[in-house]
Amino acid sequence: MLLPGLWVAGTGLGVGGAQIAALAGWDQDGEAAHASPADALVIEIPRLHVRRYVPDGATPDHLRKYGVGRISWTSWPDRGGLVGIAGHRTTYGAPFFWINRLQPGDSILLDYHGKRYAYDVVRQVTVLPEQADVLDGSPLQHEVALVSCTPWYSAAFRLVVFADLSQVTALAPGRTAP
Repeated sequence: MLLPGLWVAGTGLGVGGAQIAALAGWDQDGEAAHASPADALVIEIPRLHVRRYVPDGATPDHLRKYGVGRISWTSWPDRGGLVGIAGHRTTYGAPFFWINRLQPGDSILLDYHGKRYAYDVVRQVTVLPEQADVLDGSPLQHEVALVSCTPWYSAAFRLVVFADLSQVTALAPGRTAP
């Protein structure tokens, strides 16, 4: 019983520092300091009290360092299609620990290149890990999908929460929130 708790706590230590540094740079310098798309994505999930810098690529290294990552073959917020964001559920800061609590109508916010993209949760699905085609969005739609392992402490399935774009607003210069 003690070993899983120590593992979760230990993996979270490194993520916290990386996230704090990334978000502090983003908040202080705004868009000017993060001109490349790889450095310009922040996710906020108000219901879960989650705010994270999202690096481009859901590689094992990115997920260990930041706890989340944009699935590189998916879209960006300013383009049509589906933005896929993977996140750990029980380790490495566990940003998606309570992802199963998201309900239709809950907000998912993405700050990207000076704009805030607001999405409303519409549904959840559980799929096998090899069912990546669930993230094949349509270029005519604007969606985000959050992906994490399920059940807790297992990688047997993937829980995917889908949300549709509801609003785009400009951010004040140098800020990630209106």
